[in-house]
Amino acid sequence: MRLDYGKGVLTINAPSAQGASGALRQVNAFELKDITISSKLELGHIVAVSLDEKPLARSERILLQAMSEEKSSDFQTEQISGGEEKILSIGHDPWLAKELNGTVRFKRPDAARLKVTALDFNGDPVKSIGAANELRLAPSTTYYLITP
Repeated sequence: MRLDYGKGVLTINAPSAQGASGALRQVNAFELKDITISSKLELGHIVAVSLDEKPLARSERILLQAMSEEKSSDFQTEQISGGEEKILSIGHDPWLAKELNGTVRFKRPDAARLKVTALDFNGDPVKSIGAANELRLAPSTTYYLITP
């Protein structure tokens, strides 16, 4: 893991987990060992993790997770002295998240043959969305399964 405090980003670059978290738009592209991540999210999190204990370069089951800023519905604050804010209501379900954006490119030679499936919040398949050589994040999809 590497923290760039000045840009506000943390990168993970291990054999079985790679990603970026923080002020993603501060960096044009995150060039990691097995993937490249680019996003214009002000604050986001994009990480690929091997599900079969193999390195990402050889894994046959990879979970890609993406998230942005979130807050509950009807969260309310008011300004108080010194530019600080006081929480009036912590809100309620459903939680709201900023739309996701970005591209993840797997560098594996077989990346164009790896199938990407969008998953719902329960981890159930929703639809096939292409290949892992260039995965464009959908605005409201948090999880993706990548398989041969």
